[in-house]
Amino acid sequence: MKNIELVNLPQILGFLGVIVSLGFVAFEINQNTNLARNQAYLQFGESLKDITLELATDDALPDLISQLGLGAGKDDFTDSENIRIWALQFATVKAWEGLYRSWTAGYLPSDTIVGIGGGHILNNNYFRQTTWPEIRRQQAPDFISFFEDQSWNLGQI
Repeated sequence: MKNIELVNLPQILGFLGVIVSLGFVAFEINQNTNLARNQAYLQFGESLKDITLELATDDALPDLISQLGLGAGKDDFTDSENIRIWALQFATVKAWEGLYRSWTAGYLPSDTIVGIGGGHILNNNYFRQTTWPEIRRQQAPDFISFFEDQSWNLGQI
């Protein structure tokens, strides 16, 4: 009986080694997933921080965004102002796209996008009529559907 047990010992130890190795791999995968999730949050936060900082430190952008909220259109701005508005709106859409890509990759939970809106930068007729049609042509269909289906956008774009 002892001979049979001794013969099986390497197999048992090998089996336990496989189980321990699988546990370690699962632990590492979990750590990598958490790291990727945190990185996705940080990237989105950095994008929003950069846009907010640009607005806070720029002399002209707050007034331009305020005018957009009051219904100003492309013809109400100089060429230079139109470029600045377009660049800000483009950067904001790119921040949204980064959020979407992280969400669809499974790095972020679906509740990440709840409550985030377009704010004064995107929630205006200038964006809907001037900037979005141009940016839309450069986007993938899945992002377009996602972006246009946001509650703050529904029926607007």
